[in-house]
Amino acid sequence: MKKEQIYQEIRERSPLGTGSALELLEALENFSTTELLKDLENLYQEWGALPKLYYTNKKEDINHIQQCESLFDFILHAIFYHEDPSVIPHLLKYVPSDDDEQDLVFMEDTASEPLCNGITEKNYFGESYIPVLLGCIHELVPRAMVNAESFFYDMVYDNFECFSETQPLIRNLYLAEKEPFIKLLEYSVQTTTEELEKAIKENKQKSIEVVQRALDRIQVIRQAFVKLHGL
Repeated sequence: MKKEQIYQEIRERSPLGTGSALELLEALENFSTTELLKDLENLYQEWGALPKLYYTNKKEDINHIQQCESLFDFILHAIFYHEDPSVIPHLLKYVPSDDDEQDLVFMEDTASEPLCNGITEKNYFGESYIPVLLGCIHELVPRAMVNAESFFYDMVYDNFECFSETQPLIRNLYLAEKEPFIKLLEYSVQTTTEELEKAIKENKQKSIEVVQRALDRIQVIRQAFVKLHGL
């Protein structure tokens, strides 16, 4: 099945999730990562030329947006299927900003969650995503601090829970750009401290334990980064 035929069928059947058309996803997975990344960028530009979803109620616009959403989902999953962490820097540009008015495309959660979850998915990349993401996470600071923090939390959790023997986060801290990463660390400490204070105020013991553990781990990373740069 030709790639253009796959794309056309997805458009015709949209809104369509990958789970509802596994045969199309499997066919798309046969194409190279390079091709798929190029198609993803072209699609993003097409999507960005449309009115943002919250600015239109025209049926033709909404249908076109749904086509773009469906295609984005399929192409993205096909890219992740190849399990190549080198795609991560190419995908960060699509991560939603804290202020979505800055973005070319407005993504609903159904579109952005597979993207953000996939970037730190150890089932795709193992621990290899961590050094790659460390080397480019500065691109999200300060544009997308909420998602940058979420990525950081995933790295912290995986470092201590899944890859404790190799410690890929601590071992590769030198790859992170100093000033943006310090901002991210400070932001994470602040938001996690606020979350802990809220849990204490509400007397949620289990939440207190979980958040305190997360904060302790963030402080370990912070101390290692400070030591690395002699701050």
